[in-house]
Amino acid sequence: MRFRVLIAAAALPLGANAPYQASSPTDVIGSMQPDDGYRLGANDEIEVTIFGASLQQNQVVRTRIKEDGTITLPFLGAVQARDRTARQLAEQITNELRSGGYFTRPSVNVDVTQYVSNVVTVFGLVGTPGIYPLDRPLTVGMAVARAGGGRPDGADYVVLSRRRDPIEHHIAFSDLTGEWSAATMVEAGDTLYVPVAPVVFVYGQVNGPGSFAVRSGMTVRQVLARAGGPTLAGTQNNITIYRAGQKLKKAELDSPVQPDDTIYIHERLL
Repeated sequence: MRFRVLIAAAALPLGANAPYQASSPTDVIGSMQPDDGYRLGANDEIEVTIFGASLQQNQVVRTRIKEDGTITLPFLGAVQARDRTARQLAEQITNELRSGGYFTRPSVNVDVTQYVSNVVTVFGLVGTPGIYPLDRPLTVGMAVARAGGGRPDGADYVVLSRRRDPIEHHIAFSDLTGEWSAATMVEAGDTLYVPVAPVVFVYGQVNGPGSFAVRSGMTVRQVLARAGGPTLAGTQNNITIYRAGQKLKKAELDSPVQPDDTIYIHERLL
């Protein structure tokens, strides 16, 4: 995934007789390409092209940004790149080449060829798992949406892991107000994981026995409805739940279910 920015239209080294008319390179990079808001940081890989009077005079440097935030370029030596966007860095290099007298009308192109420092990883049951550059402020919900959103077989929550935080935060997509919620801002290095939706098992006198995904707050009544309701021989007044080795008799229809519950619908007593 590359991000290209072109600054200026032509470069003319001092003493040249004719200007170089640079083309306007455009990369079609798809909907996942970040806007020009990504802030460069240590270990990001970039490619800088300084256009000369002819194709043979182009200077191309592919390098990683050092821990001190600098890169080394022809003519200029060390150039500070940290916290610049690709466009800002291209403008900075253009100005330094012009003020240093190396070119009269510099043309500089900057590609971000590998994002490392300011990214968030989204994986699990989302539309497009991957590593996404933080080119704009993103909430947990926005980051998952950028990855295509949760899949139907995915849980209705996401697990957030953060550097130097030993706690994994389980965040419901519907929660927008908690300390750790879908409205929480993500940070560089965060990992968001959408697991497989937990299930419950329904059998006995139901029209559609099987396993069913559990959503937050789901009740026995709702699970029974997903299983097609009781058969003519079944009754919703006699339901047993098997949970963690325990047998819960006469379960109420409005009781909440838990992941891995097994729900048995008994026959109607004549």
